[in-house]
Amino acid sequence: MTTADDEWAPASPPKNWEWGTRALMLAVAATGGLAVVYLIGDLAVWYHLRSGDEAVSPTLTWIIEHIDSLSLLGLFLLGAYLVGFFVWRRRTKEALRGYVSEPDKLLSHWSVPVWNAAIFASFLIRMNVDTSAEDIDGMVRAVQVEALQNAMRLAGLTVLLIGVWEIRDRVRAGFRDSGVMQRTRRSRGLIPFQGG
Repeated sequence: MTTADDEWAPASPPKNWEWGTRALMLAVAATGGLAVVYLIGDLAVWYHLRSGDEAVSPTLTWIIEHIDSLSLLGLFLLGAYLVGFFVWRRRTKEALRGYVSEPDKLLSHWSVPVWNAAIFASFLIRMNVDTSAEDIDGMVRAVQVEALQNAMRLAGLTVLLIGVWEIRDRVRAGFRDSGVMQRTRRSRGLIPFQGG
């Protein structure tokens, strides 16, 4: 039964999907932030080794003192955003069912293969460069390789974050343009209605 309090609006994604999307974006951004910290540390070590300066910067000292905690945080964030991404894709497909005829088209985005390529390239760099030398030149080369790896990871994560943002906008548009209207009531939530 329709009352005066009813309002009709185009369909929108479920609230739990919106929260899941925000959580994924936060995990990707946090992993990228940690990659920035690692990159700063690598550059500080590289400068320290190249300059021969005995003074160690406060930033580098802090990173060295907290390296174990940072590594654990990195593993946690890596697992969180990888698992989160694949779960999010599956749930996005499920949420779109009945609203969009081809959900895979909305989820297909150039950022995903670019992200995969950047992460693969970061592993490939390490595999093809000998970083085992213990002299100064060898240590400098090892730090350069690690900095390049972290830069590649950061680039991949940045691209992935852009992709998730754009896919989120596509999904919202898919719901909005589906022709399905939702009746909103102040205290009763959304009730789907197929228009047309």
